[in-house]
Amino acid sequence: MPNVKVTESSNRPCDQCRQRKSRCVREVGTTKCVLCNFQNRDCTFLHGPRPRKRKNSQPSPTLRNVESESLSPSSSMTSPARSMQETTAPSLLDGSLGLELHLHSEYIGPTSYHEPSLLDLRPSALHPLGKHECRPRRVDESTAFITYPDEDSASEIQRMSDLDKIEATIQPLGSILVKLYFHIVHPTFPILHKEVFLEKYARSYHEFSPPLLAGVYLLALDWQLFDRALVTASRIPDAATLESLAMRAMEDDLKRPKLSTLQAGLLLLQRVRRTHNTLLAQLVALGQTLGIHVDCSDWAIPEWEKGLRRRLAWALYMQDKWGMLVHGRPSLIPDWVSSNSESICNHDWDVRPCTLEDFPEAVVNEDDRSHGSVDAETGRASFLKSIELAKIFSQIHSTLCSVGVTKKGGKLDRIGAAGAMALATPLAQRLQQWYTVLPDGLKLETTAHVRRLSATGALHISYMAAELTIHRALLRALKPDTPPSLRSTIRTAARARLLSAMSLIEALQPEHTQSFWGFAASAQMAMIGSFAGLLWATSAEVDEAIEYVNQLERLRWALQVRGSAVPCVREALRLLDEEVGDIAAVKAATYQDLA
Repeated sequence: MPNVKVTESSNRPCDQCRQRKSRCVREVGTTKCVLCNFQNRDCTFLHGPRPRKRKNSQPSPTLRNVESESLSPSSSMTSPARSMQETTAPSLLDGSLGLELHLHSEYIGPTSYHEPSLLDLRPSALHPLGKHECRPRRVDESTAFITYPDEDSASEIQRMSDLDKIEATIQPLGSILVKLYFHIVHPTFPILHKEVFLEKYARSYHEFSPPLLAGVYLLALDWQLFDRALVTASRIPDAATLESLAMRAMEDDLKRPKLSTLQAGLLLLQRVRRTHNTLLAQLVALGQTLGIHVDCSDWAIPEWEKGLRRRLAWALYMQDKWGMLVHGRPSLIPDWVSSNSESICNHDWDVRPCTLEDFPEAVVNEDDRSHGSVDAETGRASFLKSIELAKIFSQIHSTLCSVGVTKKGGKLDRIGAAGAMALATPLAQRLQQWYTVLPDGLKLETTAHVRRLSATGALHISYMAAELTIHRALLRALKPDTPPSLRSTIRTAARARLLSAMSLIEALQPEHTQSFWGFAASAQMAMIGSFAGLLWATSAEVDEAIEYVNQLERLRWALQVRGSAVPCVREALRLLDEEVGDIAAVKAATYQDLA
C-alpha cells in the first residue's frame, strides 16, 4: 500500500473503525480512511470514545485479533524481524492451527513412522517454541500435527523483500485491485476471509504471504475496465512481472506450508493461461500436509477455522476434478464410495460437505451490492452447487473415462455400446436431477440484479461439459457391429447435446462473460468444438458432416463476438483453433468429398 498514517482527527479512529475495533489508517492526501474508502462510506468522527471498562483478567478476543495474528504477529509499525513470541495477548488465535506467519504444521497420518502415543511425551506445541525446535499438537484423540518454526526453512528478510517488490509493481493501485477482487472473484471463489484480509491490508501489506497478495492482484487485473482509476491510469501493472514474482515466492512458501500457501496456489491456478498440472499436484500434497483431507469437525480448533478449512478443501477438490478435463490426467483426490447400500469413506478424503454455516460473511453490506459486483448470496449458492457438480463429474470420469475402463480389453471394450449406455444412464439422470433442483437465482435466464455480474454462466458451462463427457464416451464406444438403431439413438442424443451447448454459448450475456470463470472454463468451451469435431469425423453421410462443420463455424463466431474483453473466451478460441485447425480447410475437404 502507499504510505499511510493514523487519522489525525484528534488522533482517534473514525466511527466505523471504532465500532469494528480496528486500526484507523488513512492514505496520505485522502479524506477517508482505507476501510471507509473501500466500503464507500462517509468517514465520520461524530461519536466520542466509549467509557473505559476495568480490564478483565481474560480480555475478550475479536475475530480481527485472531486472523491478523494468524498471519502476522508483527505489524508494519515494527521491525519485520520482531520475535514471534513477543505477541502473547489472548485472542481467538489461541487454539488455531496452521495460521501463524512464523510457524508451519505438518499432519501426522496413520501410516507415519511417528507413534502418536510417543508424541505425547514431547513438550506441547502450545508452549513457545525455541529456535530449531518442533512440537507436537494433538487436535483430537486420533489426529496430531508437528509444528515447526519458519527460521529453519525461510528468510524473513526475503519475505519482506518479495512483498516490497510485489507492491512496487502495482502501486498506487493496490487498494483498487483488492476492491475489485472482493467484488468479482471472492463471491464465487470464497477461499479467503474478506473482513480479515481488509483489516490486515489496512494496516500493512507486510502482514501477508507474498504469493497470496500477488495472487489477489493478478486475478483482479482482468477487470481493469471496472474501475475508473484503472481505466485512466498512466501505467497499468505488468501482469507478467507480477506473476513471475508470485511463482518465485511460491517456491519459498512451499518450504513452510500454511493455509495461506494453499490459498495462494489456488488463486494462481485460476489465471487464464495454460496452467501446469505439476503445481496442482504440489497443492494436493500440500493440502495433505496441512490435514485438509481430514474431517476437522471434532478438532480442538476454532469454529471459524473449521469453515475455512472446508471451503479450501472443496475448492482444492474441484480444482483436482476439473483438472482431469483440462490436463487429461487422472484425479489425485479419491472419492467416497458406496458399499452395501451405505456411503462409507474407505479412502483418504474425509471432508464433510460444505454448508452455508461455513461462510462467515452472512451479513451483506451496501458495498457488496455495488454496480459491477457479484451478488454474495448467489455466489455462495453457486460455490456449493459447483461442489455437487464436481462430485458427479468425478463419478462420470471413473465410470466412463478412466484408464482402466477405456483401455483395449477394458470394461467398455468388453461390454460395448449397449453396456456403456447402461452405465451412462444413471449418471445422466443424476446430472439432470442436479439441474432440475437448481434454485431460481442460479438459472441462466435470471436477471433480477440490475448492473450486477452473474455467477451462473460458469456453473452452466460446467454442467454442459459434464453432459458432453458422457455423450463423448458413448460415441467412442460405437463399433462397426453396433446395431443401427442403437447407433442412431446415441448419435441423435449427442447431436441434441451439441445444439444445446451451442445455444448456451449464444445465450451468454455480458453480465455472464464478464464475471469470474475459473481455470477450467476455457477448456470446457473448447470441448464443444472437439465434440463437434468428433461427430464430424465419425459421420456416415456427407450432409451430416457438413452440418457439424457449420456448427464449428457457429461456435467460433459465438466465441469471437464475446472474447474481446474476456480472457477465458479468448483462450477458448485459441484452444479451439489448436484442436480443429483451419475450419475453412475442413469445410473445403468435406465439400470435396461430396463432389
